[in-house]
Amino acid sequence: MRTEEIISYAMADKKASLILRGGKVANVYTRELIDADVVIADNYIVYVGKNTDDFKGEKTQIIKLEDKVICPGLIESHIHVESSMLSLTEFSKVVVSKGTTTCVIDPHEIANVCGIEGINLFIEESKELPVKFLIEAPSCVPSLSGFETPGAELDVNKIIKLLKKDEIFGLAEMMNFPGVYLRFPDVLGKIDAAKKSKKIVEGHAPLLTNKELQAYIAAGISSDHEATTAEEALEKLRLGMKLQIREGSFAKDLENIFSDLIKYDIDYRNIIIASDDRNPIDLVEKGHLDYSFRKLVKLSVDPIKALQMFTINTATHLKLDDKIGGISPGKIADIVVVNDLENFNVEMTIIEGKIVYRENKVQQNIIRKKYPKSVLETMKFFEVPSIYDLMIEEEEEEIRVNVIGLKEHSLITEHLQLKLKAIDGYLQPDLEQDILPVFVINRHTPEKNIGKGFIKGLGIKEGALASTIAHDCHQVICTGTSYELIIQALQKIKEIGGGQVVVTKNSAVTLPLKIAGLMSTETSSEVVKKIRTINQELKKLQPALSEPFMALAFVALPVIPHLKITDKGLVNVDTFGFIELKILEK
Repeated sequence: MRTEEIISYAMADKKASLILRGGKVANVYTRELIDADVVIADNYIVYVGKNTDDFKGEKTQIIKLEDKVICPGLIESHIHVESSMLSLTEFSKVVVSKGTTTCVIDPHEIANVCGIEGINLFIEESKELPVKFLIEAPSCVPSLSGFETPGAELDVNKIIKLLKKDEIFGLAEMMNFPGVYLRFPDVLGKIDAAKKSKKIVEGHAPLLTNKELQAYIAAGISSDHEATTAEEALEKLRLGMKLQIREGSFAKDLENIFSDLIKYDIDYRNIIIASDDRNPIDLVEKGHLDYSFRKLVKLSVDPIKALQMFTINTATHLKLDDKIGGISPGKIADIVVVNDLENFNVEMTIIEGKIVYRENKVQQNIIRKKYPKSVLETMKFFEVPSIYDLMIEEEEEEIRVNVIGLKEHSLITEHLQLKLKAIDGYLQPDLEQDILPVFVINRHTPEKNIGKGFIKGLGIKEGALASTIAHDCHQVICTGTSYELIIQALQKIKEIGGGQVVVTKNSAVTLPLKIAGLMSTETSSEVVKKIRTINQELKKLQPALSEPFMALAFVALPVIPHLKITDKGLVNVDTFGFIELKILEK
């Protein structure tokens, strides 16, 4: 809209398209609730205040909102849509009902499988959707070069080309944090390319501290979503980082951080709330950012302070505060109407001046997209191994091995050293100690790579799991209480063309994920129904963790401490090197 035109609307010379009347505006600029109407012309807010009759024309829609609260649209600062197992279209349908109007997404999951084609798929699909998707160029595809077999690689030259695209918003989380302070040329080349393009550089710095952290920040990396304690959060905040406190389905850091952080009398302007990963049941039934908002308020954070962390703080970090993040004349009309600021039940979502959600239903006809074969058939290289391909030979009756320790709601794994017994010349699972074999099998290239290891903490009883969601290369990952059941799970994962499988003694339940082995082509309600079925089967295995598949997925991510596994073997993340499974006794 031209400057002269928006002034004409603001002066009521031209009449409004929509007036929200009689509600209270949550003012994130002054931390106040004020009685005011909001006047909208086309895509923009043009007036906030009382006495709005002058703005009314013959075609003006007036919505009365007595006792309702009018808030800025919620902004997701960091999420991988693939974790929802929904297509971008289905994800959009769900989150508009939760008050989300803008999403910064890092498509590095689909990029690891399908490369540039996967990113372009997201770009094209996003153009047809009401939610503003700000798509970033994945900085680490693969997450750690040389340590796994990726489906694609995005080198410096490809990143430079991506960053030149108007549709690419910034450089996504720089997961290779040692590569920054160790000054790896390819890592620095990507950061410099983003700077040259005047685009944001996002961070990923788990447990990074002291000189290494400050070098990481000095490189121009603006944010981090990996802090898990108030101590870690404070160090990063005091150095001017934008702290994206994560509240996902598996990694839940909000309570850990805020239960202590709230004791400090600090400015919250650099605190943002992000999801990172959110499973479909949580997304549909608990919520998106609205759920995190309610949780924050329950932690005794002032509601409007909390709202700032989902709106103006995020917009400022993204350098978009001149367009979104608050209710103010000249801003894009991204608005959420809720019943009150404590319960934050979304009653209406407006994006760019259009009502997209009201009366418990999406108001726009969002058509499901058709996907090309190249992203629907990504298991062509995968072959089911034999049982002897999986089993690990051992002449000794007992030996010490390196074991990956799992923890509830944490992506950080333990590096354990435990004893295992061999029977008939092969190492065996130890169900009493809850030690199970785990395998990562290459599905992207003809190479027959199988990474072999053991995990502790999953707790399943007589069964097996297999999945093509294995961050970030998304190979096939599997575990189980016997090698025979693991083979059954792998056969099923091959049959369905990617997805998730639970095998028990007498049955097998599957969740097909046709899009790159990561996302479903079905509706959110269909996906939730199938996940409920697979979860019922999981319960029969009596897992010790609330999210067994999510925990298993992050076992394969070699950029989060301490011990991980890829299709090439065990990775000691603390030293960024491979280690042997067996520990040689001195």
